[in-house]
This record gives sequence, C-alpha cells and structure tokens, in this order.
Amino acid sequence: MPINTFAAIDVGSNEVSMKIFEISKKNGIHELDHVRHTIELGSETYTNGKISHTMVNELCQVLHGFTKKMKEYHVEDYTACATSALREALNNLLILDQIKITSKLKVSIISNSEQRFLLYKAVALKEKRFNQIIEHGTAIVDVGAGSIQISLFNKGSLITTQNIKLGSLRIREILSTMENQTTNFNNLLEEYISNDLQTFKDFFLTDINLRNIIAVGDNLNDLLRFKEYVEKQDKQSLSSTNKDSMDRSGFHSLYTKLLSKNTSQISTMLQISKEQASLLLPTAMIYHKMFEESKASKMYLPGVTLTDGLVVDYAQKKEKVILTHDFRQDIIQAARNIARRYHCNQEHMKNVEYIALTLFDSLTKLHGLNNRDRLLLQIAVILHNCGEYINLNAGALNSYQIILSTEIIGLSHTERELIAYLVRFNIGNYPKYADLNNSFNKETYIKISKLSAIFRIANAMDKSHKQKFSNISVNYRDHHLTITGTTLEDTTLERGLFEKKADFFEEVYGIRPQLKQRRSS
Repeated sequence: MPINTFAAIDVGSNEVSMKIFEISKKNGIHELDHVRHTIELGSETYTNGKISHTMVNELCQVLHGFTKKMKEYHVEDYTACATSALREALNNLLILDQIKITSKLKVSIISNSEQRFLLYKAVALKEKRFNQIIEHGTAIVDVGAGSIQISLFNKGSLITTQNIKLGSLRIREILSTMENQTTNFNNLLEEYISNDLQTFKDFFLTDINLRNIIAVGDNLNDLLRFKEYVEKQDKQSLSSTNKDSMDRSGFHSLYTKLLSKNTSQISTMLQISKEQASLLLPTAMIYHKMFEESKASKMYLPGVTLTDGLVVDYAQKKEKVILTHDFRQDIIQAARNIARRYHCNQEHMKNVEYIALTLFDSLTKLHGLNNRDRLLLQIAVILHNCGEYINLNAGALNSYQIILSTEIIGLSHTERELIAYLVRFNIGNYPKYADLNNSFNKETYIKISKLSAIFRIANAMDKSHKQKFSNISVNYRDHHLTITGTTLEDTTLERGLFEKKADFFEEVYGIRPQLKQRRSS
C-alpha cells in the first residue's frame, strides 16, 4: 500500500508550525513530527499594519529550517499557508516573495472562511462522534490570534457562522496600553470581550438550545496543558468525563484557577514564553463567556490545529481518507440560511436551482467545468434575489454587495467574488473582460461567462415565479441543444425572455438553445 509523506505548514499570527505526516489508505493519517517557533507576526500587523524587516528575516530563517527538516523525512508534498497576520499586512506580497526566494517554499494566504473550514474538517475526522454531537445545538468556537469564529450546528446542519475580531493576540495588543491604567486588567479584558459576544447571543442564540461547545484554536493546547498541570497538582480530574471533554463546572473550576495566576507563573508552569502565556487568559475568557451566554453543558476538546486541517484536506483530495460529515452540504445550508434572512422567494429559488443544475449536469462535455464550479453556480442561484430585500429596483447590485460582505464558510474570497459577479450580471449586459478591472484572470472570466449563460437561461424559465416548468430534460446532439419542460400553462413570458437570454448562451457556447413545451398527460 503506497504511503505519502506530507508536510503541513502554518504561518500563524503567534507562531509558525509544521507537522509531518505519513498518509495511507490502510492506516489513514499518522503524525511523525511537530516543530513550532513562536514569532508574533500578528503583534506588528494588528498594531502597525505591516510586518518589520527584522521579523520577516526571522520568519524566512525559520521556514528555511523547516525545508531542511522536510528533506530529513523525504517529504513528497507539502502545503504551506498563512492566516490573518499576513492576510492583513500591507506588505504581504513582498513577504511571500522573500519567503519563496530564501526557503523555496510557496506560501499561500488563505481566507478566514477557508482557514476555519480546514479546522472543521480536522475536527470531523478526529472526533468520531461529530455527526452525533451536532444533532443537538452545538457551537464550534475557534479562537485564533486575530479573531474568533463561531459556527452553530443543529439537527446535523450548519445554521450560521460568524467571525468576530476578538482574537487573543489582537485583544492583548489593543488593550496593552491600558494595562497600567487599571488595577484589574482582567475586568477590562472581560468588558471588551463581553460586548460582541452579547451581540452574537442576541442575534443567534435566542432560538437554539445550545448543548455543546467544540473548542478549537491557536492556544487551546496550552490550555489543555494547564488543565493537566492543575489536575496533577490537585490529584483529581476537573472533568466528569475524560481528557477530551469538560463539563460546565469543570471548565469553571479551571478558569477560576487560571485567573489566580499571573503571566510569569503560567510561563513557568507550562515552560512557555511570557508572550505565549499572556494569550492564555484571553483565550480561556472567550470560552468562559460562551458558557455564560449559553446553556451549554459540555465542551469537547479535540486538540486539532490548522496543520491537522491541511493534512485532512490533502488526504481527502488524494482519496486516502473519507469524512463521514458532508461539509459541502454545510456550504449550501449556510447559503440557504442567508437567503432566508433576506426573505428570498424560496419556491422560485428552488425551481431555478433545479433547472440550472439540470442544465449544468447535462452539458458537462460542452462546458468542461467541475463539481466545484457546479457548487458555485448553486450558491449563486440560492442568493441571487437577496438584494431585493433592500431595494427592488437594484436587486442584483444589492445582492452583489451582500455576497461580498457575507462570509460563507468553506468558500475562498475569490470564489465569493465569482459568485457575486454571477449574481450581479444575471441581468443586463454582460461586461467585457477589460471592464472588470482585472478582478479575475481570463480563465476565470470565461468560467463566469459559462456559468452565467446557464444561470440566465434557468432564471428566464421561471420569470413569472410560478414554477411553470417541471420534469426538465436536456438533449444535446449534433450541435443542437433542446431544453424541454412539462407544463400546461401559458409560457409566453418565459419563452420571450428565454429567446433574449439565448443570445448570450449562443455567444458563449456557439450553440443556440431551443425551449420546447411538453404537455402534461
């Protein structure tokens, strides 16, 4: 059975880490080594907007050392990614170029939604009960250095995901200048954290009975080590279950003990730097506030990091592991929930979705697109009318703005832009490539054009919002394309609009579609 050696590298806001794994179909994923280096890139980004030359040099040296370690293990493939510190740094492109020159590593900056999505994949693989847990109200609370992501699940589906800029390092940097101005810095931290979490509760927790919290994040392993240290000192467990979970009272007890320690004490206890130790309290405080603002009774601690998510994603693409949870459906469900929030016409949306996906699936040889492109088309259809909630006369433009402003877990920023453009140009004249101001490369422009041509046809077939056509069939033969739908109703409106949209379809594909009506028996 072939075994792949793979390295996952995370250029994080507080540390740079690399895990090396063996991957095989028979044994799954096995960790071989884990190296970490504390470097607070986020401290400079969140304070100054840029990362200094000195710190960039240090980062390059660390990554160069990682490449040597990869050679020792004969690593066959790797993925290296950077998160919010580089994502928000004004000089990030220059930094990536210096990394490539000095270490020969290609580092990609991933979006926040991609980062959290990878972590969720790692949780689903490690936590065997994941599908069972999320049948009841569950919040995955991912506390990073720059922000936290709270994703709510219920009845096995994702309800919503929200990003809040309350990361442990960001909080520390923002409030550091005030530390000498108060006698109780902990209260200051709590006040700062409480406001946004209270708002989240008011918006999203009123209609859900939250039972579980799944905790992930940059400093969670240090919190677990603190838990183990306290248990050894007290010679008893803080949790009523096991090391991978804690009940409400157990976490409260742990949090109380953490509050009684200062940064120097934590640093000595855990043998970590004072900088790392200073991030532990903001991290624990966020989890504590989530317990306070909800009725959650249990916290699961899978102990996964972004590097675990990177290897799971890689192994899944290589078909070496199978995830039992369908995260693709979470992306779709998240879009449906956004559509409901803006009171979209559900019947119209479902009908256009059905027609569009039927066309896409029937024309694979014609368009040459893949399943990911199919998903992007589906999300665009689901969200295309959400802007009408704001203004009926500028629905497409408003939908475009909503999509760009709304994070959809599992989609990159570029993919969200693609969806937004699909929605924006669903009506009106389709723009020339030069008019997009280089937002996309030419290949992506062509992809948007192909998807848009299908989208326009599907939308035209339900122009009346009465779902007149059913049992859609598509016949493509001898350079002729016929779309047939069953109906007994008057389809004059739909036929008229279809002919107009067929012009663009013919321009894109070189074939003019014909709409035929099949009478119901």
